[in-house]
Order: sequence, then structure tokens, then C-alpha cells
Amino acid sequence: MSFVLNTKMNSFGQEFYPYESIRALKFADKTKLTDRHTLIEHLATQLPQPSQHTRWRIATKFAQRYLNGTRRNITPPPHCQPFVRLVARQRHTPTQIELLYLRLSKVDSIVGALARDLFYPVCIAERPPEGFSSAEFAARNGGQLFSTSPLLTHSFIFHYARARWNFQDRATIDRSLRVLQGAGLIARERMLDLRGHPTAFRLSQHNVSLTTFLYAFYEEFLPHARSGNLAVLQSVLPITDFARTLLLTPSQVMEHCEAARQHQLVAQQSDQLRLVFGNLDAVVDTLLTKAL
Repeated sequence: MSFVLNTKMNSFGQEFYPYESIRALKFADKTKLTDRHTLIEHLATQLPQPSQHTRWRIATKFAQRYLNGTRRNITPPPHCQPFVRLVARQRHTPTQIELLYLRLSKVDSIVGALARDLFYPVCIAERPPEGFSSAEFAARNGGQLFSTSPLLTHSFIFHYARARWNFQDRATIDRSLRVLQGAGLIARERMLDLRGHPTAFRLSQHNVSLTTFLYAFYEEFLPHARSGNLAVLQSVLPITDFARTLLLTPSQVMEHCEAARQHQLVAQQSDQLRLVFGNLDAVVDTLLTKAL
């Protein structure tokens, strides 16, 4: 579902810091601390920033983004949270970064919205974003419509955020674009054929691991399952929230579905895929065991 005018966007106002985040989750998983304040204090000591205030602020954001719980406690304990366990015990760094981005896109909603509502329609579906005709989009997007490698200009992204989301914080937009770059989903470039060489962004040549795909698949659909039993039409998977957030092409989605079926992590029934796990803990246990 696309965001509409005046939809409230959330951002923690913090950079991505994927490698520091991985170390933080490994520490949380190992120490099993449940007091939020104590955990943040410990995380802050592991950060390289010279300012104590900065280290505390970043550690606080890590806890907000990636750990479930209350203002005082991490509940359940970090080592019992499926997401924490998967990232902390995963040995493939690109997969860890993909998973961090996936979680961040949910709590920093502007990041997920940029992926789903702008980069997916333009760079994968090859259509204007919602609310714009082809002619209007081309006129505001540096004269670019669609090509073998579609792109979005910096100025159009700001215009879209103002027009569709009533969002005017340019610094947050830029920070969110850096998150997408840091996750390896988009690449920044200069449009050298236009006056002033304006900045633009295009889709990177990227994919995600089968581990990331399956975790995202189950995370999205398990809440809708009754007694763990749910079948999903394969034809709808390319336009699900998680596929658009990860900026996967339809062919990539289908390839992952086939690999998941071969590993018996989903079951195929005609043109549907059936979930075979009833909770995320079981999903994570299997993903860590198989080391996909």
C-alpha cells in the first residue's frame, strides 16, 4: 500500500552504522542483559566516537531500532528475540546488513517509503510513482522517464516527499538515501548530460541472500496465519511489502521461492506457497542450522 498525503513519517535521525550495529547485537545476544539502561551503557563503551554524548545517543538508537522491549527492559531478553539471534549468530556479513536494513525500514518509515513508493515503481516496475502522470514525472525528473537503467533525481525525490507525504526535512531524506546506499540497494551518480550535473540515484546490481528473503517472507505473512497454516499466491509475492522494500525484481523473487521450496522451507501447492513454520523462532533456528 502506498503512502498518501499527510501520512506521518518517522525517523530516529540516525545514520545506518551497520558494522557497529552488528557488533552491538552480538554483544546483546552474548551478555543477555535485560536492563535497557545498562545495555546502552555497555554498547556505548564499544563505539569509536570521541564524544561520550554521541556514543550514548548512537547506542540508544541501536536499542530503539533493533531490540524489542519497554523503556526500562529488553523483553524478551535479547538472546530470545528471533531477529537478534539471526543477526548476531549469522556469519555472512552481507546478510547481516540486509537484515539490519529490513528492520530499520520498519522503524524509520521514511526509508521503507522511499524504497517501496519511489524506487520500486520507477526502477523495477518502470512506471511513474503514484500521483504522477508519465509526462509530469518526466518533466520533474530531469527529463528522464524510463530507460535501460531508470533513475530518480535528487530534486524529484524532495518534490515527491513534499507533494505526497507533506514531508519537508531535506536532511532526513538525504540520510534515508544514505541508508539505501549503505544497504547496497541504490547507487548515486551525476547526470553529466544535464546542466549543473544534478545528482540522481539508480538501482544497484543487487540481490539478497535466501536467509534474508525467507526471514522477510515469514515476518510479513506469519501474523496472518492461523495455527501456522497459510498459503500465498506466488503471483502476489513480487509486490509484497518486503519484496518492494528489498527492491527485488519479480525474477529474483521467483528464484528465491524456488530455492526455498528445494530446501523445504516452504511447500508448494499448485500456484501457492504454504508456510511450513508456525513462528519466527522456528524459522531462525532452521536458517541458522542450514546457514543459507
